Amino acid sequence: MLKIFIAGLLWGSIGIFVKGLVSLGADGALIPFLRMFWAFVIMLAASTVRHGRKIVAIDKRTLFFCALLGIISNGIFNALYTASIRINGMGIACVLMYTAPVFTAIASGIIFHEKFPPLKIFALILNIIGCVLTVTGGDFSGANVNLTGILAGLGTGFCYGMAAVIGRLAGENTDSITVSMYSFFFALISVVVIMRPDISSALKDFRILGLGLLYGLIPTSLAYMVYYDSLKRIPDTGRVPVIASVEPVAAVLIGMLIYNEEIGAANFIGVAVVLISIIIMAKAK
Repeated sequence: MLKIFIAGLLWGSIGIFVKGLVSLGADGALIPFLRMFWAFVIMLAASTVRHGRKIVAIDKRTLFFCALLGIISNGIFNALYTASIRINGMGIACVLMYTAPVFTAIASGIIFHEKFPPLKIFALILNIIGCVLTVTGGDFSGANVNLTGILAGLGTGFCYGMAAVIGRLAGENTDSITVSMYSFFFALISVVVIMRPDISSALKDFRILGLGLLYGLIPTSLAYMVYYDSLKRIPDTGRVPVIASVEPVAAVLIGMLIYNEEIGAANFIGVAVVLISIIIMAKAK
């Protein structure tokens, strides 16, 4: 559970890197490309150090799940999230993304036959409410919601929620470094195919490359390596996205402390509700 929590904290720092890259001129297609490119390079280097120069061979089943993980939970997710933000606005896009625990719970029940007693269901509902308040502060002004936007937003929740399920299937017999390396490879390919980034600006500005490297290292390589490693040790996959929902809490606190963003009472209530839901889910049986 602690490793999932740590991964969520690392993901909470994403805004620092995205804002920095945007300020340097990187666009919505280049940013995920840099993230996946550097993450793959980093994990390839880590795999080489750990296993030698020969790339680790994995069975076809594991390779299939790594491909699904990279394509669905990174490639398609980034494309849908970009579309959701463009159509719905940041607040609604984040709210729809945090429907992920519902999709994880349903998939875990079907695939792993996990049970969700009333206390876990209560924690899940509480978690979604907390995430909504944390991200939006209860303010939905400026939202432009339509059917396409809702579908794109729910799609991000589905893709995000499947990371825990597919990651568990991929990592059953494989170490987290290998799973991360292969999943980032497929994620990189899917981002290139779906989003078609223009990398010329990055090649002209070493600041973009350098910040992209840090983006690929801290909230990506390190976060996912810890995340995938912990999935093998948690029998209840449905708990995972709730524990990882410390991410918006960290993001809001970083925005307040580093960028002097105004945080209202509703945001703080949301933070408290999210933390309470995490505690309940961690203790629920």
